[in-house]
Amino acid sequence: MHPDHQASFSINNHAHAASTQVLAPLRVGLLGLGTVGAGTYTVLQRNADVISARTGRRIEVTMVAVRNLARATKIVSRDVMLVDDPFLVVRHPDIDVVVEVMGGTTLAKELVLQTIANGKHVVTANKALLAEHGRELFAAAHAQGVVLAYEGAVAVSIPHHQGLARRSDGKPYRMGRWHHQRHLQLHTLENEG
Repeated sequence: MHPDHQASFSINNHAHAASTQVLAPLRVGLLGLGTVGAGTYTVLQRNADVISARTGRRIEVTMVAVRNLARATKIVSRDVMLVDDPFLVVRHPDIDVVVEVMGGTTLAKELVLQTIANGKHVVTANKALLAEHGRELFAAAHAQGVVLAYEGAVAVSIPHHQGLARRSDGKPYRMGRWHHQRHLQLHTLENEG
């Protein structure tokens, strides 16, 4: 057998063995609950069972930092801790991944660097942050051995939901469409599937 095929076979067997184990939930801290943040939270909640079935691990948003606590209570479930200090999220020992969707570059950069320094993975949907400070942020993540994921920073937040782009029966239920302002709009496919 060709060595590359053998390696692939071994990896697949290992992945299968790992997928039969029950993993602890991935605990997510969310920085921001505006349009993208609320959409991300809603999609993760609505598709929790599908995500768990596909990955073998639940994703739980456990803490959210917002400016308007009263508004946020109408969006998130009661089991999510709401705070108005985003540093509480990035420093919390029970958070595995921080999702930065608050925008801006100054505070966002400080929060992302603190998250990385704390040994946590980061997902951002912040194009400006990556354009201005990407090299520094990626170097810090590399040095700390964590992942800085940024796919959602392009085309709104589609790649955040890439794994959720199909209904539980496997048929696509969302698609994107570019409109004149170079933004991607999501719309539900009503006549397909």
